[in-house]
Amino acid sequence: MSVEILDASTIRNFINDSDFFTKTVEERFAVIDSNHDGLLSYSEMASELKKLRIIETHFGTDGTVPSTDELDQLYHGMFTHFDHDGNGSIDLEEYKSEIRELMLAIENGLGFMPVQMVLEEGSFLKLAVEREMTATVNA
Repeated sequence: MSVEILDASTIRNFINDSDFFTKTVEERFAVIDSNHDGLLSYSEMASELKKLRIIETHFGTDGTVPSTDELDQLYHGMFTHFDHDGNGSIDLEEYKSEIRELMLAIENGLGFMPVQMVLEEGSFLKLAVEREMTATVNA
């Protein structure tokens, strides 16, 4: 983890750099696709979400940890949201589309004022910051 400064333009530029964005999404998809069939099953997606432990570590300000059933319901809901055609699996285009929408939502929430955030190594936000730093150095 590292502390980084970013704003909406950091994310917008990351998304608008379609080659870099697509490559980044494809790489993450390939890691999650543990059986390498080109599709994400519910178990593959849930496994990735469980590894991230986002809900357990970042939510529940009262100190309570959601039950396994509550987490499974949440993960199933997220999977259903990603599975646009409802066929029980997520293809690369569905995954890319939802990651783009998530990044746009974060961009919208940040606004133009820079914020300081703790970012996980390899996260899409961290990659957006690294892309911006590289672009600045090369300019």
